[in-house]
Amino acid sequence: MNSNQKQESLILKAALKTVELWLSSCRLKQDIHADSKAIMDKNGQVIAALWHSSLIYCLYHFRKFPAAIMVSGSADGEWVARALRLWGQVPVRGSKLKGGLVAIREMTRIIKSQKINAGIVADGSKGPPCVAQKGAVVLARDTGLPIIPVGIGAKPAYYFNSWDRLMLPLPFSRVGVVYGPPIFVDSNARGTLLENARVQLEKELNKASVKAKRLARAGGLRL
Repeated sequence: MNSNQKQESLILKAALKTVELWLSSCRLKQDIHADSKAIMDKNGQVIAALWHSSLIYCLYHFRKFPAAIMVSGSADGEWVARALRLWGQVPVRGSKLKGGLVAIREMTRIIKSQKINAGIVADGSKGPPCVAQKGAVVLARDTGLPIIPVGIGAKPAYYFNSWDRLMLPLPFSRVGVVYGPPIFVDSNARGTLLENARVQLEKELNKASVKAKRLARAGGLRL
């Protein structure tokens, strides 16, 4: 590792520590669907699906749970991949336009061989926002793992002027995290069946996101 790489590594570690301190000040409120809770309580493998807008808090929230995580193949995605490795995650590079299917196959291999969870942004790295792509349901079909839709809401929060309106909870804000019902995809699903699963995921993620925003506004019980 040369001097520039060492400097970049130190900067990234400092940035991650700042993110951890920032988000650890938030007051977490959770709502977990009973069927999803039963799976997770048994340490069953799952695929966590989320909208891109909730990426910052979601990566922090799951940082202690090793998973294969789809990361954009863009230059910006390299920084995310490096950060994930520091958090003990397994980034897999790819997107709808840059090797998405290859990345799904690699995630499938890693999930099966390492017996870890998976994380995937359902609306991809470029959107459109809150419209599920097929990556998550193909991964569920090929691995046999259930998809858990994860909605995130925060108040107060800062929203970036980006295609996804990326959300950053402000210090000491209330954050709602909602786990929707598990979605199973048949191993033979193709065509219409796969599209039905995609639509179901989209609906459940939007429902979870709305519920999470309400939870953040109203408060709730820590589970």
